[in-house]
Amino acid sequence: MDNPNPNNPTLNRLQESSKDPKGFIYSTYSAVRGETQTYTPFLPLTNEGDASVSYAVGGSVSTVSFEDSKIGNRQPGTRRRRGGGIRGKVRGFSRGSRRNLLRRLAAINRKAFRAFEGKVFFLTLTYPHEWPEDPDVSKRHLKAFLKRLERNYGRFAAFWRLGIQARGAWHYHVLLFTPRSLGSIRDLRSFVASSWYEVCGKISEGHLRAGTNVEVVRKWRTVTSRAERYLAKEEEFPAGLATGRIWAVWNEELLPVRWEAVQVSFRDAYRIGRVFRKLARIRSTGPLCRLTVFVRYENVVRLLEYLGYRLE
Repeated sequence: MDNPNPNNPTLNRLQESSKDPKGFIYSTYSAVRGETQTYTPFLPLTNEGDASVSYAVGGSVSTVSFEDSKIGNRQPGTRRRRGGGIRGKVRGFSRGSRRNLLRRLAAINRKAFRAFEGKVFFLTLTYPHEWPEDPDVSKRHLKAFLKRLERNYGRFAAFWRLGIQARGAWHYHVLLFTPRSLGSIRDLRSFVASSWYEVCGKISEGHLRAGTNVEVVRKWRTVTSRAERYLAKEEEFPAGLATGRIWAVWNEELLPVRWEAVQVSFRDAYRIGRVFRKLARIRSTGPLCRLTVFVRYENVVRLLEYLGYRLE
């Protein structure tokens, strides 16, 4: 988008990346359903038709859409599934699945955790020299493990990702968003090790000592780094293997996520789309009905204010 006023610092600051705050600052640890806010433009709109800009409050993902702006409770940035055919079996980790995982994580309000005073941990769970060949059996092990954690520490939210080692054994990466009642890291490591060891069938003492790893995550930048390196890692699975879901969210309703949508004119939607492409370094590929990019919530609000939109 061309800046009408080159001396106006508002759009110039969109190119600047601010540092992540230390720790996690979540104002609340409960989910809020997607809602559409009404904005009043104090610059006259000279063209007909409406589009919409939706963004995750406090997050880093936003969507500009030239389709209907009534999103209801559907998460912005996601596509409606069309057609009545039977969905095929999931085989491996597709680009679309990877993109959805990163978007789901980027929608979390990164400024909410300080008030909640919760904790975030990154877990790695591996199998001993014996492991189930069926991924569904392995996922039942993971579910039993997470339920044990929940019974002992209370409800929590988590992202999990299934992976496969070079030897062919399954393993899991788990990102835990836990309550304050979790306790010390030493107690958690002991409980995780013993629980995973028991769930897997107590096969070997070596598995009890080295089958798990627990790390404390103190900065949001570390969360995104772990997500890109492990949770969203592109991985090859055996050809023809029906892996089922590669990743999922446990107790997603506990994550601090709130989407807001703003109705804008087509003219402004095109201008916003151009800015989004520039920030995301996406080359123009012709007309788009919907464009979702990773961009900070603060930058989206700043851009909307620059174009003349304010909350009533």
